[in-house]
Amino acid sequence: MRKFMEKNFLAGLLAGVMLLSLSACGGGSGEMKAPETEKVTEEKTGTKTETQAAEDAETKAAEGAGKKKIGFAECSYAGDWRVAEVEDIEAKAAEYGYELIMTNAEDDVEKEIADVEDLIAQGCDLIVIVPVDAEAAKPAFDACKAAGIPVVDMDTQYTGGTWGEDFITTIRSDQYAQGQAAAEWVINTYGKEEALTVLEITGTMGRTDAQNRHNGFADYMAEYDNITIVSQSGDWDAAKAQNVVQNVCQTTDIDVVYSHSDGMTPGAILGLKQVGLKPTEEIGVVTVDCSYATLDSIIAGEITAAITCTPRGGDLLFRTIDKYFAGETLEETYLVPMNTVTLENAEALYDQEGF
Repeated sequence: MRKFMEKNFLAGLLAGVMLLSLSACGGGSGEMKAPETEKVTEEKTGTKTETQAAEDAETKAAEGAGKKKIGFAECSYAGDWRVAEVEDIEAKAAEYGYELIMTNAEDDVEKEIADVEDLIAQGCDLIVIVPVDAEAAKPAFDACKAAGIPVVDMDTQYTGGTWGEDFITTIRSDQYAQGQAAAEWVINTYGKEEALTVLEITGTMGRTDAQNRHNGFADYMAEYDNITIVSQSGDWDAAKAQNVVQNVCQTTDIDVVYSHSDGMTPGAILGLKQVGLKPTEEIGVVTVDCSYATLDSIIAGEITAAITCTPRGGDLLFRTIDKYFAGETLEETYLVPMNTVTLENAEALYDQEGF
């Protein structure tokens, strides 16, 4: 009987130990827990609760509160160059941590003035203006000055105001040097002795980029008696450039076409073909700007040379804006670099200069 009781006692003790061991394995803490009702969470459903959404909104608002708001009054979104510029400005604004508001004047001065007034109303800390016209944009600059908002003049050099008073700096390519580089290429390629007639297809002459590209070319060529320049406006338009070539070639034998922009150059090439002239082979074609299409045309032998004018000025712009807000003294003008591209270096410069 005693042995029977001892066996029963040992068996009960063993069962108790096993039960405790099982409880420890299941709960991890040695305590028994009642099963919990499954909760619907963001982790399971991918949907945020109202509380979580509100917290995220507060976080974003706090992050955005410290950002400077930059207005960018673009003169136009038309053409590969402007599209590339807009994309670059948007990317660099995000990279440098600025809030960006962009407008498109569609090459209309009155619309650009209204765009700038709207940017002022939206409380921009700084406004970048790409003037549609070097002088007619004056009311836009004046409005910023009256509102106490600093202005960066970009691309088209503003001639209606004074550095340090009406704008804090200008960021642009050296368009005068581009005109000189085009002229230098003509002289180096065709020489100083043989008589040459150059058809210059200008951009809209109310803009300083067209004025500077014309003046740079003309000033360089003034030293050479063998050069005759015939200038006609193409207004940055390929169809107008085509008409210019067709009309001039009816009365004048030309040797070289100098186009102020590769947006007009395809029209000029088409015009040459329509009057029976072979681009590059019979008539030299030099242009400013260097899109991928232009590089392809150089490689294909239809454009002879291009003077680069990169649309990727965003990094320089926002580094300069950083300097301004840090209280550093700015220079009057910051220039983007340029190259001369021909068949010899087109492939090597393809990714660096193309857009």
